[in-house]
Amino acid sequence: MTKHQTEFMALYEPLHLRLSNYCRSMARNRADADDLLNDTILAAYEQFDKLENPDRFAGYLFAIASNLFKKQLRRKKFRGNYNEKEALLLEDLATDTESRVELSIVMQKMELLPALQREALILFHISDLPMEEIRNIQGGSLSAVKQRIKRGRERLMQLCTERQQLLITLFF
Repeated sequence: MTKHQTEFMALYEPLHLRLSNYCRSMARNRADADDLLNDTILAAYEQFDKLENPDRFAGYLFAIASNLFKKQLRRKKFRGNYNEKEALLLEDLATDTESRVELSIVMQKMELLPALQREALILFHISDLPMEEIRNIQGGSLSAVKQRIKRGRERLMQLCTERQQLLITLFF
């Protein structure tokens, strides 16, 4: 391995699971999530020498994933419609069947949120990024990120049943 590859891998490996979860949450099916993850890693590696501050690698990586995902969405508008069955293929961490079904419904209801709120919730709760990194990815102010997360949670709670609200408090 070259020094460049070693440095990249040292920064990437601790973030792999979080990035993978983010890609799965955003892409809605495993194949698209794998493509998004691979495209993100490739783009990040190709541009790695332009990264000035290694402490910002997480934000750099998630910003690339976010931008690639948005680009894919724009392209898909011209190729086909959203497939509800594919959306249900998201892997989740719930242990029993009833909880998995409820969590699947919660994920469907997340689709009803505005895109920036949904992305902020996923970045914060699923990918475990700090708000400052989310601000770097989404743009705007730190206050705007906090509002997106707060309003996204509130709207999601309004859309869900009591049992689903309980799952939200456990997983989010």
